[in-house]
Amino acid sequence: MEELHDAIEDAQYVSAISNVSEGPRPVLHWDIPNEEQLIEWKEKVRLRDGEDFAFTPEWYLSSPIGFFLFSQFLKNIHNDYIRINFIEYVIKYRKLIGKQRLRYASKISSSYLTPQSESNLPKKEIKLEDHEMKIVANRIPSEKIDKLCSETIHASNEECCLGLCGSYLEQVIENIKSSQISATNLDSSIHNGNEDKNTREKRLSLLYVEMYPNDLFDNLEIVVIECLKKQYWNEFLESNEHERSLNFLWYQDRLVVREDFLEMRVLGRGGFGVVIACKKGTSGKLYAMKVMSKKRIKLKKAEQLALNERNTLAAVNSPFVINLKYSFHCKNDIYLILDLMTGGDLSFHLSQTGVFPKKNAMYYAARIMLGLQAMHDQDFVYRDLKPENCLLDENGRVRITDLGLATKIKPTLQGAAGTRGYWAPEMLRRDLNGKRISYGHAVDWFSFGCLLAEFISGKSPFRSEAALNFGLRKGKVSKEKAIDNATLEMDPILDPNLFDEDATDICIRLLDKNPLTRLGANGCKEIKSHPWFQELDWDLVMTDRMNPPFKPLKDVNAASQSEIGTFKEDKEYHDCIIEERDHKIYNTWDWTNPVAYTAEVIEFLICEREMGRLLLPAQSHTSCCCVIS
Repeated sequence: MEELHDAIEDAQYVSAISNVSEGPRPVLHWDIPNEEQLIEWKEKVRLRDGEDFAFTPEWYLSSPIGFFLFSQFLKNIHNDYIRINFIEYVIKYRKLIGKQRLRYASKISSSYLTPQSESNLPKKEIKLEDHEMKIVANRIPSEKIDKLCSETIHASNEECCLGLCGSYLEQVIENIKSSQISATNLDSSIHNGNEDKNTREKRLSLLYVEMYPNDLFDNLEIVVIECLKKQYWNEFLESNEHERSLNFLWYQDRLVVREDFLEMRVLGRGGFGVVIACKKGTSGKLYAMKVMSKKRIKLKKAEQLALNERNTLAAVNSPFVINLKYSFHCKNDIYLILDLMTGGDLSFHLSQTGVFPKKNAMYYAARIMLGLQAMHDQDFVYRDLKPENCLLDENGRVRITDLGLATKIKPTLQGAAGTRGYWAPEMLRRDLNGKRISYGHAVDWFSFGCLLAEFISGKSPFRSEAALNFGLRKGKVSKEKAIDNATLEMDPILDPNLFDEDATDICIRLLDKNPLTRLGANGCKEIKSHPWFQELDWDLVMTDRMNPPFKPLKDVNAASQSEIGTFKEDKEYHDCIIEERDHKIYNTWDWTNPVAYTAEVIEFLICEREMGRLLLPAQSHTSCCCVIS
């Protein structure tokens, strides 16, 4: 019977991940606030965001959900696509870099800033990748807006399709034209020179930043938004879209509970609990739920480790690191709701292939490097990089997971943490008095060197037979001590049949025993510019637009339920009492990631728009909830 139950769970899980592309499938209705709840929430928002800003047009439009529903109102009710599409293109332009930004600037100029018939412009939706659709009109002084409008909005036969003309518009168009010519000439002259590709691309990227700044279209965007507000805002306030935006924003601030999620399958077990594949009931979005027992954490005195993981996940919002979506707790457990990665870990895939082709290794290494740098930028050090902690999503994009050992960098940070054979030497060293020495973010670049060497050869240099024998010859009596000795003293052995000149050089420099001279000591820009990465388009990687070289099968990439097993609830566990002071440790645990919630809601709304109807659960699971309509 237990095997049958497991098989049913597996079938449901595979069905869920196989149908992700078909859009969300909710199982719960969204709650909506009653009048009293709405009044109470509005008061909290005014205290939080300021009496003069809360619920103004700028407040709504600085919220991606508010912006999206205002955009939908313009398109669905008034068939006004042109101006709002221009704003969406500008938002996307700001998120691009290098040649991608150049192409987008040219597209905006030719489509929206020059005189032409509106019939030539497609009425299509602009897909914004990360839904952070904040506009620049947030808190712009009214006198500046009035001045811009007076200088830019004039009656003219030569106005562009946005209804704008004047010297400022002409200046933007001329700047784009001259920048296109300059970029073409510079690109040609640089490529005809003697510089290597990395140097050329670096120079071009700097030139693109100078010629295509973030604020290139800002003033035009401000004027267009002001025109839309004057024409439509009062009507929007009476619309269904406005009501829905309030309901969704209220819902974002409510406390999340376990009942908000439908559990599907246990994916793995850790030291304090389990990881479960789950579905957010209202949106149908798939996630991983990490459940940790307060008792088990207390027995191992690991409260700070749990808090470190939660705080690091909340601080680091990167497409190259597993992101925290929600965190909450109850009487017995604490919860982390995370990205669901269905493609398995790199350790498994490496075991299947032996080594990775260079294209795969380069792609994985680049994303992992950017994930480490995202943590370093927030002053965290990861300390647990290994193939098992690098997971693939359903499309093959890799992300770093398991941030339980990540911690803030501080002068007194000491001691080995992570997995032996990936430790940096400074984690093991002691000073002349026998005390451990402190270390910083450079330990992650040593682990990265071990990982890269493993991608290329199939084995980490300090988890190899050569490393073990080196330590044993030095008189170390255990495997663990032998590996530690090799990490401290042995030069890595890199097979010339597997490592070409560039691969050898980058690994040797990453595995430098001295953290001050180690490649990456001054940030990942040192590693990015290494010749081993010269074939990589960094613009595509950094904007998360590069197609993965390998797409995993849609299958259960996790151990069977029987192999995962259960926890032993022995006498020590039952005798452990969670007191009030233990609960207080988690007072700040509850959190909703606003970017993740926004993406979830907008994906839900886009699916509704494509279906042409409200997206409702097939069967109501509760009678106390209402539909946001």
